[in-house]
Amino acid sequence: MAAGSTVTPVVTNVSGKIFQIACGREHSAFLIEKPDRSTHVAVCGSNAFGQIGLDTPLRHAVDPPILMSFALSDLASLDDAMATGESPVKVQCGMDHTVVLTSSGRAFAMGWGADGQLGAGPNSATAFSRPVLVSGLEEAPLTDISSSTDFTLALAADNRLYYWGNAEYGQCMTGAKIDQVLTPIQVPFGFGRIKDIAAGGCHALVLTDDGRVYSCGYGALGLGPTTIATLQPTLIEGLRDIEAIFASTDRCIAIDSRHCVYSWGLGNAAGRLGNGTVGTNAFEPELLDTCSLATDSSIFALGNDMALIAN
Repeated sequence: MAAGSTVTPVVTNVSGKIFQIACGREHSAFLIEKPDRSTHVAVCGSNAFGQIGLDTPLRHAVDPPILMSFALSDLASLDDAMATGESPVKVQCGMDHTVVLTSSGRAFAMGWGADGQLGAGPNSATAFSRPVLVSGLEEAPLTDISSSTDFTLALAADNRLYYWGNAEYGQCMTGAKIDQVLTPIQVPFGFGRIKDIAAGGCHALVLTDDGRVYSCGYGALGLGPTTIATLQPTLIEGLRDIEAIFASTDRCIAIDSRHCVYSWGLGNAAGRLGNGTVGTNAFEPELLDTCSLATDSSIFALGNDMALIAN
């Protein structure tokens, strides 16, 4: 936004109650409970790669395609893809793709898939403008998903952890760097029961039931300035009693049982890490001055250049 310019909020009337919002690079998705208690996904923003599930991506006579704004509308193609009685329970937006978790423990994806973001096998390494079922996850129903950039983490009811998408920095936690994970692979995570997962850009976080956080990949991993890359999940020693974790392209947040917030990451321009400094990277978790706010981790949003905290 140019200096001196202003943004005027636009009010959109929604029939029902919005209980979750996810945002990608140029698109957004909303989980809405309708007056009849049914739940649906509504979408808006760019559909250049099919990421909001319109049947035909909006491409024009110029390259790159002209990006347009769209009114908030129901994702009817997801309703068509789900089974009778199945409903969406969580939605995640990557940069140019969208992933939806359903009440049956299945995952559907749409949008850009060149690095395997859709998880639907070799034929999914392209853009899909209708939701496709993520394959290879039939062993146990999924209970959680996380995506923010170009890969997805998924947790199953039996504590199996799955990964698909870009893994060129080794953030897939398998001990290897993989350009494209086109079909979900199981992560050999052996550090206990998993409580929460967070997919960043070049890194991944896993929170266990005992409040410990493990990091893997490349960048500011929370492991100190001398460890900026690891191919295996590695314990972040400075964190204890953590209740929730969040990750975006190159930064992370953890919230502990006292509602205190810890932040670390790269590129602290404009103070986006919230640690009172500007321009310095944080390679280890730093306690923010938020403990008195009694932060509610269920009302928290982490973007690339800002974070929203509610209490």
